[in-house]
Amino acid sequence: MITQVENPVLEIHDLTVSYDQNPVLWNVDLSLPAGSLVGILGPNGAGKSTLIKAVMGLITPTSGYVKVFDKPLNDVRARISYVPQRESVDWNFPASVLDVVMMGTYGKLGLFRRPGKKEKELALKCLEQVGMSGFAGRQISELSGGQQQRVFIARALAQEADLYLMDEPFAGVDMSTETAIFQLLQEMTASGKTVIVVHHDIHSAMTFFDWLIMLNLHLVASGPKELVMNEEMLRKTYGGKLNLLTRVTDLIRQKDFNPLKS
Repeated sequence: MITQVENPVLEIHDLTVSYDQNPVLWNVDLSLPAGSLVGILGPNGAGKSTLIKAVMGLITPTSGYVKVFDKPLNDVRARISYVPQRESVDWNFPASVLDVVMMGTYGKLGLFRRPGKKEKELALKCLEQVGMSGFAGRQISELSGGQQQRVFIARALAQEADLYLMDEPFAGVDMSTETAIFQLLQEMTASGKTVIVVHHDIHSAMTFFDWLIMLNLHLVASGPKELVMNEEMLRKTYGGKLNLLTRVTDLIRQKDFNPLKS
């Protein structure tokens, strides 16, 4: 089930990505509405992170193309922010929390301008939004995994983008941190931003996301969560994990469905 939208913020057409001539993402074709909180779901190795990287131009697709805001990626990079997986970052780099967040302002400053008072105030505001203002002077290497993730989200906020792509931002964070970040993302989309998140938890996906993309090397479904989160789509996405899927489907059907209590 694939829902196409008018005036999409993101269009992906016939996208195939291969590593060493082996396709890892096959013939993906979708469009996404602006102002939505979008979750990308699928089993390990389904191509979720690959899709994000292809959209960002970090890997070159074998075929197909991507348009953002109805333009080629390179024409609108300043309007896009990317949060990579925490494991891909060298957290031993000698920088303070404030320094890392201020890096989010560099794109608008250009090569030869240094961040000043305005950029520092913006960075502090972003740290406050993620509940990390008290850690501004701390070295990034001294933080816990969940705290580091919050700092990277603050850096993304400092970019003041219109489209945010986040690769597993909830990996290694506790439940309270996950809920707080989700609430922040919902506030961002309420203000017109679009946020796309690679996510693993089927339970919380139904509560927090507006739109779901379900992948398993190819596109299984893309559309409003109420239309795509059903037993048929879950089986096509996750294959033989039937016990889990049956339980999730039963929960979805309950009017008082709340993944944080399950």
